[in-house]
Amino acid sequence: MKRPLQYWQKIYLASLALFLGGLCAGFFAVLNISCRQSFAARTGELLAGQHNLAVTLANDMAVVMASRPEALDLLWQETGRAARSEGLALAVWRGGAPRYSLLAMNDLPELETLQPGQRSWQVRLVEGRHLFFATTALAGDLTGYAVTVQADMEDFYTEWRRTGAVFLSLGSAVGAAFAAGLYLVLRRMNRPLQALTETARDLAAGDYARRAAAPGAPPRRDEVGELARVLDQLAGRVQAQLRQLAEEAAAKQRLVDDLSHEMRTPLTAIGGYAEYLQLADVQGEERQEALQTIRHESRRLLNLSDQLVRLAVLRQEPLETARLDPAALLRRAAATARPKAESQGVSVQLRPLPGALPAIRGEQALLESLLVNLCDNGIKACAAGGRVTLWAEENPAGGCTLAVADDGRGMDADTLRRIGQPFYRADKARSRAEGGAGLGVALCRSIAAAHGAALRYESAPGAGTTARVDFPPEGEFRPAAPAAFTTLQQAGDDPVTPAG
Repeated sequence: MKRPLQYWQKIYLASLALFLGGLCAGFFAVLNISCRQSFAARTGELLAGQHNLAVTLANDMAVVMASRPEALDLLWQETGRAARSEGLALAVWRGGAPRYSLLAMNDLPELETLQPGQRSWQVRLVEGRHLFFATTALAGDLTGYAVTVQADMEDFYTEWRRTGAVFLSLGSAVGAAFAAGLYLVLRRMNRPLQALTETARDLAAGDYARRAAAPGAPPRRDEVGELARVLDQLAGRVQAQLRQLAEEAAAKQRLVDDLSHEMRTPLTAIGGYAEYLQLADVQGEERQEALQTIRHESRRLLNLSDQLVRLAVLRQEPLETARLDPAALLRRAAATARPKAESQGVSVQLRPLPGALPAIRGEQALLESLLVNLCDNGIKACAAGGRVTLWAEENPAGGCTLAVADDGRGMDADTLRRIGQPFYRADKARSRAEGGAGLGVALCRSIAAAHGAALRYESAPGAGTTARVDFPPEGEFRPAAPAAFTTLQQAGDDPVTPAG
């Protein structure tokens, strides 16, 4: 199969054809113009000589015919010898017949059409040589006579054939030099394009680490350099997208694995106790204990399902926002969390608030759920006699910060780094006993992100935990479409600050 021409080869052939065409046309035009000018000069010189000779001969013939007509032949012979010395051949005609002739041919068709006083000239090829013929028909008393002068122009045509050969050789040399130079230049200029082609081929094959720009090489400032930069940017973005997709796929797989693990324990317990009640004759306290276990594990599954549904809804549905009072949000959250706290011997307190707090733009139900979840986490972290405190303050950005602090067991650096990952729990046994699924912080972070806010933690073991939600100013609020909670909480992306 014939290999198709490369792009640079097409440019080379097209450029070479245009150049050679222009060169040949230019040389031909110069040669043609020069030849015409030289021919006109040469024929003009010959015509001038023929005119002088014809005038002189006509005057002499008139004198001789008036005095000695028999001396005309002698006059023509003497004039012919004088003309021959100047490289001219003379012929005298009367009635179209030669009376005296030194010409190479004696058959001139123009003699039949010339009128007295007219002149005609031609260049004829006679026996392989170019001869110039100029004929003048005499007038007056010499009507019927004609004078012809012949001159050899073969040297003129030989010289111009030699000149044409020189032009052809010069054009061939220039064309060959241009073809070689153009080949080298285009070959060199094609190297960056070839490198771009190889880079694009490698990218198409899946090597997204390949780059068009050589490391350490100075950047090109032409279109090829711009194309290389754009190609490298595209490869970088594709590589980043693939990395992100791989991370999201891994996170989703972790979510599925964690969800399967979380559901396996309660389902196993429910199924086991249900089978136990069905097959065994269980009565009294033992029956109540089995039913209580089934009820507890069912609530855990219900709580897990509720958390997942709330995260999915938050991820897909737009917010219905309103202007909210931070103090009112804190009071309602404290009132909601207080009964559970008191049942565990934990107090929920509301710190005195400043007189004027920046308003918050958001959806009331979601923000109340956020605060209640933070309070619930604080209550779980406290022992009996512990305290959960809520307050609000203006942040440096001009927005409002809502804070929930507890004086519980606190968290170490590893827990702070991983908190917010779906299904992560620092104390798994305690969390399961309390019905937690490890989705509370993930839900809180998704709610905060949907409101353009940032959730951050400050904690240390034994020093309690403080959770802060920094909201933007009301006028700068832009509802964000939160990402899937499986990818929102990657390890190490939680803004946390160890206490102390």
